[in-house]
Order: sequence, then structure tokens, then C-alpha cells
Amino acid sequence: MKGGAGPVAEEGGAVELLATERVSATQARALPFRPPRLPRKVAPAELSLADTQAWFFEAVSAPGTLTGGLRALRKASGLPAEAVLTAGPALGAKDRLAVYHFAYRARLVDALADDFPAVRYAMGAAAFQRLADRVITAHPSRHPNLNRYGVVLVEALANAPRLPNRGFLLDLARLEWALVETIHAPAPPRLDPAVLGAIAPEAWGSVRFRPNPALQVLDSAWPVNRFFSAWRRGEEPALPARERSATVVYRVEFTLWRMDLSPLTRGLLGALLAGVPLGEALAPIEGRAGAERVMEWFSAWVRGGFFAGLA
Repeated sequence: MKGGAGPVAEEGGAVELLATERVSATQARALPFRPPRLPRKVAPAELSLADTQAWFFEAVSAPGTLTGGLRALRKASGLPAEAVLTAGPALGAKDRLAVYHFAYRARLVDALADDFPAVRYAMGAAAFQRLADRVITAHPSRHPNLNRYGVVLVEALANAPRLPNRGFLLDLARLEWALVETIHAPAPPRLDPAVLGAIAPEAWGSVRFRPNPALQVLDSAWPVNRFFSAWRRGEEPALPARERSATVVYRVEFTLWRMDLSPLTRGLLGALLAGVPLGEALAPIEGRAGAERVMEWFSAWVRGGFFAGLA
């Protein structure tokens, strides 16, 4: 950014290279998953493999303590842990199950920390752990793919009005979740610059653009991207004061980008993404930015794949 005038074509924004992903990472369009159905009052000798799997799934993913989960399971199915699991050389049936119950919750905490590392830093590790524990208890994972699970933390922050600094933390979480969603979004079509070159000069004013469906524009009352960038550089930024900001999150092949927008560029880009004709979208900034500057912004947006094509 230079002089607060908007994005510079040569800079693009802050960048993350997708060098690593979670082991469970696959496209967000995973096949639907239905948890196995819990057996109802089945005698231990009559347990099928599917019944055993259903019972084990419920026990491992039970919210709260394992003891409470086993109590609820016994009431629902009539099956105590000892009727389903055998004791080992060193551990009884409940203790063996506890290993998996703890590992399940620990894995979900790790997944949330992986998706929201800057939120974890801003909150502090202990406060983030408490929030994650509450989220997991209220919303246990019901899908083998964890790529979509992190949205429950965004929702939890949105519904926690008494949490200190909740507004900033929520917008920071939204930024980090936008990065996760953009990582896993299917690669969209991109506007071919040659198509633009074929447009007659007199027709430019009526041109409309189709937005890239994976593109995300985030408006905030806080400078969340500036905070996130400082944290990514290894600094230890303090929680900022209120300052309105707008950030675009997008992907070029296997690279994520974050681009800050000034109020001027936010208005122009927002109009174009909403399908406003180019001439009408440019009218509010007439006299406030030169044609050369506008072309720099527009070129950066086209190269970044902000538009999937012409409407």
C-alpha cells in the first residue's frame, strides 16, 4: 500500500504459501456423513459390528466428561462400558476408552488452534483452551473431515457478548476462517484478460463482472489484517484500537493473498462485485483518483482472479 490510496498492483497484499495442510484436509465438498445409529437396548451378545461402532463413536465423542457420557449411553442403550469393551493388561475398559475420549477432544482443540492461531495469541493460550473446551462440549464433531469444524468457534464468539474484546476477536476469527475457506474452495474460473481486450471502447461503461465465488471481502471496525500481519511476522502486537478496515482474501493457484482496501477501493470493488456496470461504479470516485491509478487497482484485481468472467 502507498499513501493509503489502495492496493498497488505490484504488491498485491500479504501472502501465505500453502506449504502444509492438516492431515484430514480434503475439498470442502466432502460426501455427506451420517454417524452410525446407536443401538437401543441390545443385549451384549447380540451386538453387531455396526452396533459396536455406533456405541464407540458416541462414547468417544460424548460431550463433557467420559463418566457423564457413559452414564447417558447406558441409559440410552442399556450397555455399560464393560459389556462392549474388554479390559487390557494394565487398564480397565473405562480407562482404555478414556484414552480415546481424551485424544478426540485434544484433536479438536488442536484443529481449532490450527485454524485460529492469531485468535489464540490474542486471547492467550489458557483463555483459548477454555473457549475451545466450551465449543467442543456444545458442538462435538459429527464429521470425519475437520475442514469445516472451525466455523463453530466463529459462531461461539458471535454469541459470547460478555467475552472481553469480543468484537475484535470475532472479526479476527472471521479473517482466519476466510483463509481456511479459501484454501479449500474449488478453483473457480478466472476472467481471461483477452476477453477485456476485445471489448470496444464505447462498450466499457456497460460492462458487468461476475465475482469469483471463492473471493471474500471482510469489513471490520478494527485493523484485523494489520494485526494478523504483525503476528505472522513474529511480532507481539497489542490489541488495537478501533479503526475501520477492509480486507480481501483470495487465492492464486496454491498461494493465499490478503489485500487491504482503502475506503475508495473498497467502494469501487464492492460495486463491481455486486454487478454494478463499470461506468456507474467509477462515477463516485471521479476526480478522487486518476485513470492510471484506477487501472493499477483494476489490473491487480484481474490478475488476482477477483472476477470469474463477464456478466
